[in-house]
Amino acid sequence: MKMSVFAAAAVLLCSAAAAQEMVFIEGGSFLMGSPESENWREADETLHRVAVDGFFISRCEVTQTQFEAVMGRNPSAFRGGKLPVESVTWHDAVEFCNALSVREGLSPAYKTDGGRVVWDRAADGYRLPTETEWEYAARAGTRTPFSSAKAPGDADANFYAHYPYNIEQNYFDNSALETKPGYYRQRTVDVGSFKPNGNGLYDIHGNVAEWCWDIYGAYPAGAAENPSGAEKGATRVCRGGGWNDFGKHLRCAYRSSQLPDDASASRGFRVARSAAKASGARN
Repeated sequence: MKMSVFAAAAVLLCSAAAAQEMVFIEGGSFLMGSPESENWREADETLHRVAVDGFFISRCEVTQTQFEAVMGRNPSAFRGGKLPVESVTWHDAVEFCNALSVREGLSPAYKTDGGRVVWDRAADGYRLPTETEWEYAARAGTRTPFSSAKAPGDADANFYAHYPYNIEQNYFDNSALETKPGYYRQRTVDVGSFKPNGNGLYDIHGNVAEWCWDIYGAYPAGAAENPSGAEKGATRVCRGGGWNDFGKHLRCAYRSSQLPDDASASRGFRVARSAAKASGARN
């Protein structure tokens, strides 16, 4: 698979020992979720308007080189320094964020209180993006199912490309497919191997699904400002889909969730930082 000079440079930037190249995402409002007309939408994708403050998010998924430099271990099933770290639990991701913050002289974002993880919103350290931040950054101003007008194929993202988006509707007439069935790599690939989205973020669709901060639950009934998940629940949100996911599961609005102690070879994370201090704490 050939990479552009731009993408090749991103691999180098995103794979530095411990550094995280961060992109600033300007705050604003957007329609989160999916319209009822979107093919393969799920019932939990209720369309609603959300306002979000500006924040920083890493250009790439955290690599194995970065994770090992900070944590001294590498749990990944597929080995390679430029590959995204995977087989990490939500708690592993939280621990990495705090350790990286300490390493860089920042205030850790998370504290443990009686077994609960509490987010200190006033901290300036690294953290997981909220589900809202993730979708806002992923969409980059678009309203289409993906961050580009065209559904991704195997040249655009690393996923189960035998089943691209909408193949089910066109199963008996592949000539009508916008994206034809493609090559299934069956593993992760180096971060930055594909074209970035409009915000300059790589692997928003595919490679590994990404842990978010939020406890999974129903969206707010109406408009919301900087939501950060349900008050209670057993699972944490994951976004973006992985190398073994169908095309319909790479949509910007698609929500999955897992128990925070579960680990999978198709799940990793990227990090975020707040652009301004806020008050309060959140479980």
